[in-house]
Amino acid sequence: MPTVSELAKTFRDATDRQDAIALGQLAKTYAQLYERMQGKLDSLLLATSQMTNPTTGQVARLSQYKGLMSALEAELTKYSAFLELEIKANSMDAVKLAVKQTSAYLRAAGYASPKSLPVKTIYNMLGFLREDSPLYDRIGMLSGYHTQRVADALLEGIAFGYNPAKTASMFEAVMGGGLTDAMRLSRTTQLYASREASRASYMANSDVIEGWEWITSLDADTCMACAVEHGTIHPLDESMSSHYNCRCTSAPVVKGYSDRDQLGVDWFKGLPESQQEKMMGSSAFEGWKSGAFNLEDMVTRRHDDVYGDMLATVPLSKLVGRE
Repeated sequence: MPTVSELAKTFRDATDRQDAIALGQLAKTYAQLYERMQGKLDSLLLATSQMTNPTTGQVARLSQYKGLMSALEAELTKYSAFLELEIKANSMDAVKLAVKQTSAYLRAAGYASPKSLPVKTIYNMLGFLREDSPLYDRIGMLSGYHTQRVADALLEGIAFGYNPAKTASMFEAVMGGGLTDAMRLSRTTQLYASREASRASYMANSDVIEGWEWITSLDADTCMACAVEHGTIHPLDESMSSHYNCRCTSAPVVKGYSDRDQLGVDWFKGLPESQQEKMMGSSAFEGWKSGAFNLEDMVTRRHDDVYGDMLATVPLSKLVGRE
């Protein structure tokens, strides 16, 4: 019989595969967008190379600059619409997988007939996916925000006299921010949908599930807040509020089925000091070793307009200032 940890790993692996497919599609479409901008960028750089010490005002008045900015904003607006559709589809897939995984947990615990809510019902319960939610407001702001960032970078590069190659490199780097934001929103929404769908399934089986356990991968890349949360038990009415891009998952605490994982704080305390210092950072490690704070003190929550309270690590200045 698979253990809870083994089932959780299987679930994470399946979620990672879904995520990789989704992010791959976002990257492919964004690359096509970038390629369509390349010709307009080349035209602008050619025009500015023929000017002597152009000012930002002169560049901003060029038809090539106006054409690039107009086309970029239009392309990013279309990309935002594409991102919205992708997020909806990927979140639905995440809900389906979470419902399936809850059934697997319960069958492993000896419950052959777990209850299940309709996938569409669970999806509609997720407030951050409502049409009027802040999520779609944030997606709608991507176009204007990243168009302005690109404009600022181009004008800065040309004003400082950067050569065309360096300016083009700057353009590429700043353009990458749009893809990074799209991926972060997509991944985080998909993972939040998965966690809330799992919790909805747990609540549907509350006659046999009495809570949920926080599960993370416990490796060198795990953030301290997630490491501390690993193995902690939470009530069914508490959402699993984690941070952006977090890959933690939950496992149901099933009545009569004892298969608890090691607590994250115990795992961390058993690591070599060199690894502890690498994960915490030298200053935080020294503070912890001196007794200035406990590992549990490192966990806090910060409000986010889209996802509500999200997991965060307490700043070192506040940790060492604790009484």
